[in-house]
Amino acid sequence: MDEAGSQFYNRAIFSDRREAGKLLAKRVMDLNPKDALVLAIPRGGIVIGYEIAKSIDADLDIVVPRKLRDPWNEELAIGSVMPDGSMFLNERVIALRPVPSDYIEKERDIQTKEAQRRLSAYRGERPYPELKGRTVIIVDDGIATGSTMESASRWVKGQEASRIIIAVPVMPEDIFYALKSKVDEVIYLALPEMFFAIGQFYQEFPQVSDSEVIETLNGYWSTKK
Repeated sequence: MDEAGSQFYNRAIFSDRREAGKLLAKRVMDLNPKDALVLAIPRGGIVIGYEIAKSIDADLDIVVPRKLRDPWNEELAIGSVMPDGSMFLNERVIALRPVPSDYIEKERDIQTKEAQRRLSAYRGERPYPELKGRTVIIVDDGIATGSTMESASRWVKGQEASRIIIAVPVMPEDIFYALKSKVDEVIYLALPEMFFAIGQFYQEFPQVSDSEVIETLNGYWSTKK
C-alpha cells in the first residue's frame, strides 16, 4: 500500500461522503484524465462522483448495476446485474453458499427491472453519453464485495471506453487486487484490515434519496450547458 492509501489504514473514517469525495478527487486529479466521464453508482456514489467531476471539469452521469441478493442474507451479494440484463456471478461466494439456479433467474429479473426503473427515474429521457474512446471513471462511496463494481466495469469495457478508472474511498484489500487486474487504474483512500460494512468508515452515512440523485445530476448538467 502506498503512503496516500495508508494514512487511513488504521482509522479509515471520513466525516461524510462529501469529505471523502473531495479527498478522492485530489487522487484522481493526479492522473490528469482527458475527455473524462464520471459514472457514479447511485445512490451514495453520486455524492462522490459530483465532487470528482467538479474537480476535473468532467461530464457526470450514472451507471446502475444492481446487487443479486443471497436468498438467506439480503445484505450479501452473490453477483450483480445491469439494466440490459448482463449478469456477473460471484462464483467464490456461490461455491460456499449453494444457490438454486431458479432463484438466481428470479432475482436477476427483479433486479434488472429495478435497475431499469432507477435509470429512467434518475435520468428521464436524456440521451446516454457516448463511452467509446473516452476515459471513464466509475465511482461509488465504497466497495464491499466488488460485485456491482465488477458488473459496471465489464459493461463500460463493452462500450469500448479507452481507459477505465475505478475510484472509491474505501474497500477491502483483496477486492482492490481483484479489480486492479481488470481495469486501467484503481484509486482509493483506504484498504482497511477489518472490513464489515462501508458505513463503518463514515461518521455520517445517511441514505441518499432518489430526489437527491436527481437534483445532483440536473444541477450539474445545468452548469455544463
